[in-house]
Amino acid sequence: MSASRFLVLVCAGSFAITAVRAGESDGKTTPTTEEQTEEYKNWIELAIGGVITSGDRAQFEQEHRLPGDQVYGGIQDLHFEGTFDKNGVFSVDGHALWDFNDYDITVQLAKPNLGYIKAGYTEFRSWYDGNGGFFPHNDVFFSPTFPEMHIDRGEAWIELGLRVPDWPEITIRYTHEFRDGQKDSTIWGDTNLTGLPVNPTRKIVPAFRDIDETRDIFAFDALKTFGNTDVNLGMRYEHSTIDDSLNLERGAGQLPPVVPPPGAQRFITQRDINDLDLFSGHAITETRISDRLWFTAGYSYTTLSSDIGGSRVVGTHFDAEFGEPVPTLQPFDHGFINLAGISQVAEHIFNANVLWMPLKDLSVLTAFRYTHDDRESDSTFLATDAFINLPPFTPNNPEGGAHPTTPVPVAANASVDYNRFGQRLELRYTGIDNWLFYFEGDWEEEFGTRIEHQSAAEEVGFELLDLNEDNSLLAQKYVAGVNWYPMMRLNISAQYFHKIASYDNTIHSAIHQRMLNEDWNTDDLNFRITFRPKIPACLGTLALVTRYDFVHTSINSQWFVPESEPLNEVESGEIKQHVISEAVTWNPLARFFLQANVSYVLNQTDTPANNIDLVPNTSPTVVNFRNDYWTVTSGVGYIIDDKTDFYTDFSFYCANDHFKNAGVAVPYGLGATEYTASATITRQLAKQMRLLLRYGYVDYRDVTSGGHNNYQAHSLYSGLQVRF
Repeated sequence: MSASRFLVLVCAGSFAITAVRAGESDGKTTPTTEEQTEEYKNWIELAIGGVITSGDRAQFEQEHRLPGDQVYGGIQDLHFEGTFDKNGVFSVDGHALWDFNDYDITVQLAKPNLGYIKAGYTEFRSWYDGNGGFFPHNDVFFSPTFPEMHIDRGEAWIELGLRVPDWPEITIRYTHEFRDGQKDSTIWGDTNLTGLPVNPTRKIVPAFRDIDETRDIFAFDALKTFGNTDVNLGMRYEHSTIDDSLNLERGAGQLPPVVPPPGAQRFITQRDINDLDLFSGHAITETRISDRLWFTAGYSYTTLSSDIGGSRVVGTHFDAEFGEPVPTLQPFDHGFINLAGISQVAEHIFNANVLWMPLKDLSVLTAFRYTHDDRESDSTFLATDAFINLPPFTPNNPEGGAHPTTPVPVAANASVDYNRFGQRLELRYTGIDNWLFYFEGDWEEEFGTRIEHQSAAEEVGFELLDLNEDNSLLAQKYVAGVNWYPMMRLNISAQYFHKIASYDNTIHSAIHQRMLNEDWNTDDLNFRITFRPKIPACLGTLALVTRYDFVHTSINSQWFVPESEPLNEVESGEIKQHVISEAVTWNPLARFFLQANVSYVLNQTDTPANNIDLVPNTSPTVVNFRNDYWTVTSGVGYIIDDKTDFYTDFSFYCANDHFKNAGVAVPYGLGATEYTASATITRQLAKQMRLLLRYGYVDYRDVTSGGHNNYQAHSLYSGLQVRF
């Protein structure tokens, strides 16, 4: 356990002991009566739990954010408050769980008509499963370098607030944030041990990222009211340092002499280094012209500068140094070293809003936003490549292998300049009894220029990159809806949503194919019925919520081809989605209730690529895609007596869309089922003390991973809350 985590645990424990002692008698007897009810403002909840897993423990940890096969516990929740100097308030809130890396503590001192000072520390852990892909053709699966990974995130902060009458409200805050650890990556390495006679290479080999990031933030805000106008001024400064790396394998599993070069394993480490400074300032005003007319306006300016660095090195192991002998190096093993560059970003945002209520039953909201975004970047690096080995052959110069060439300098630069305009209109009308009508409209226009250039280094596989294009976007969104309350027990809502997004690019020069035009049209129609039917009193109460949602999206695209006429515009995709759900709540008795929710999603994406076979393949690489799944959840609660409650729940998830297209592509589509169940009982042990016991069970089966992500888990948890 690190020093910072130990300090948090000790502090939280110390406050807990102090809090419990604060509730003890000082030896004096205070007369009480049964009619007197004492309000307990403070509490502490002690917890202990654990999980027993079988199967892929890392997958369980990633999905449920709990550590597997170990005991955890500590202070689940703590609140203590007291007074000082007559009307000052002192408070402590937090929790600290060992072997969970879940810590949080906030300490605050507040004085009315003066201000406050508070500080805190927070840390929590996210788990990741290092598994990569599974190839069903011959059951190929590569165990990850690190099966179980995690990232710890946290922040330490302090905030001062000045709250003196007739003075501006001033808030100053400093925060130090960090992110450290390892996580899986969806950029996978490759192997050709797939058993396929044609195009055997597939990217299914697991990869991971090393994460080391910190950020320091200083923020200042001042708020003051002048008559009927509130004015807020603020600024923010950030300094970030990033030192991350992507680690992946090429030619995985192909180790000499089983598979001699070419086709041998090598390791790639790509480091990304960024040192960033950001400054932003804002001014916001809110004016209440009358009870029926409000006006708000705001402006913000942000500037960002960053220094970048990094490398991509091929070696016999991760984190290899450039220049180390790599006998298994292959031709076209590109890389780079000594990356150095800078980038500058400047952004201006202005917005204005008017809220007007011309009638008692009608409200109108209008809004306008303008954004100007300007970016400039320049970088240089040394590009590396590999050339086939020539005789005489040696262990460090094997036949069929390759050797690194002399690095070649490459320069790149880019500039982006965008102007964006946004408008919004909202109308709400309640002038008809039991009816609510509303309309919303959003419009967005964007115009900009993008220029990118990279000098050629063809001898090491880096070609000339040249792009000069003008971009434009026109987006429209319309929402119309109605809520109807025909009776106290019935509520009906309906809504229609339509969105258009048109991207148009004027390409002045480009080396590769690029999107020229693309149009998205989305229609969404949904309704909801909430019904509480009147049933015999002996059957209790019943509530039903029925919802149906239909979404249709069509995508039309046109591509630019260098030195050729643009391709014809085609419908490149069509998405249809139906969502049907039903929720039932039944209270047959005052102390007994049942809840159930069932939803079914049908989602299909059609593409014309489904009719294209890429030679020598005899079936399409890209096929129509389905994403259908069931979700069922239910819960039962029962008050056993005035001191004991019982609750149990169950959930089921099923997706059966795994498509084995292994012969021509990596299989895709999810095929999985998950069952979860839990039972919880709480017991009031004393007036100030409550005990909670919970058992949980999870069963997960994943066809997509060939069963390698399957797991079962049993969890136990107990919490004891003491109020004082």
